[in-house]
Amino acid sequence: MKALTGIRFLAAIYVVIYHTKMGPTLLEHGHAAAGHFFMSGYLAVAMFFLLSGFILSYTYAGQIDEPGDYRRFWEARFARIWPVYVVSLLLTSLAQFAFPKLSYILPTLLMLQAWNPFDRRMWGAWNYVCWTLSVEAFFYLCFPFYQRWLERLDSQKQLASMVVMLGLGVAINSAVNVLGYSSHGILHMVPLPLMRLPEFLAGVGLGNYFLRKTSPAAVVSTSGLWTYVPMIVTIALLCRAWNQWTSLVLITFALLIFGLASEKTLLAQVLSSKVMLFGGAISYSIYLLQAPVKDMVRIFVDHLHIASVGFRAGFLFALLLLLSAISFKTIEEPARRQLRSMFASLEERRVVEKERQIAA
Repeated sequence: MKALTGIRFLAAIYVVIYHTKMGPTLLEHGHAAAGHFFMSGYLAVAMFFLLSGFILSYTYAGQIDEPGDYRRFWEARFARIWPVYVVSLLLTSLAQFAFPKLSYILPTLLMLQAWNPFDRRMWGAWNYVCWTLSVEAFFYLCFPFYQRWLERLDSQKQLASMVVMLGLGVAINSAVNVLGYSSHGILHMVPLPLMRLPEFLAGVGLGNYFLRKTSPAAVVSTSGLWTYVPMIVTIALLCRAWNQWTSLVLITFALLIFGLASEKTLLAQVLSSKVMLFGGAISYSIYLLQAPVKDMVRIFVDHLHIASVGFRAGFLFALLLLLSAISFKTIEEPARRQLRSMFASLEERRVVEKERQIAA
């Protein structure tokens, strides 16, 4: 599964480039395909959601049987994502010299901001990329129930569940529902996590099907059919302007994930290199810190009156990678270990108390 860690790095960088002016600049200079490609970087979020479902199902298969397992799963997810999430919010306020209004602070800290379809300004009122973590929080809430249900099905029904979810995502064009986009009709009133839920559930279905149907021999297949064909089609779809069928890319994303997990190809080897694996490890920090780092770079270069676009971009990426690596080593991993240790201690106390009550 190393290649899936490496591709997270590329997806995070893709989103960062999307938030620059590269796409519109290329379009202005007549480079339509390249311009649309970089302006489609927001679709990497759909890749993240599919990957999240796939990896979680792969990791927790057979481990969620009773209520205590649900709690341990949620504790593990909280320990994994919340510390850097909060740091990114504080850094955003530091870079912007401002906090959101009080009514937005608590929902954002609790990762609930994107659950409210009636006030879309709340979604990105602090660190604007954090809306995706609010959506992920809803996915984590649903995962144990869906995973336990899927594990009771045979492989064909698991495959069918994935196809249904991918079809639903394409039908409602779920991948384009991002910050700043407004759905039409009745979909406008649907909470954002529900709009994006088919992508995550498709990933969960794909992960379960992969575990059930893929043999050890298939994992070392070198044909590349499930890797290179989806990759080429994905790139072609990303080079097109937005339309009502943009979410077709969900299908090729799913096939590409399956290919990278099941085939031993040159691309999988590159994505599994030490550099790409470390990039994948810090990709979460890259994604969350991009907004405050971008603000810091803007303030710095404006203060020095540097107009070079190349310098700004180079400085942004260098600083973002450096701070993300520092964040991973000094905040993300240590905080995760501390929180997991704390939750383990609480679990031990619950067990001791339960045994004491039984003995009494």
